[in-house]
Amino acid sequence: MRITLVGGVERNEQSLEAIASEFGHRLDFHGGHLKGRGVDDLHRQVDRADLVVVATNVNSHGAAQLARKLARKRDVPFVMTTSCNPTRFRELLLGLADQRAAA
Repeated sequence: MRITLVGGVERNEQSLEAIASEFGHRLDFHGGHLKGRGVDDLHRQVDRADLVVVATNVNSHGAAQLARKLARKRDVPFVMTTSCNPTRFRELLLGLADQRAAA
């Protein structure tokens, strides 16, 4: 599964990528910055995502809205969370694994 994470603390990017890899996923991290190439990058990342996660506490309102809009347009599952530090991200992935196991 390819996960696009929008927002979050950029210094955690490598830790989050490692956690995603532990679960057999690939992570695309977008810092939520929309200036410059930010909008185009977000479009590309959501286009190839199987799941979009948006952290709202370290993110612009515009990036959160755009990510949600793009995910809905592509019919990609979307999760909005207040924070997405490594601990919270691991919990989210554990929850996804539990859902898949139950299905």
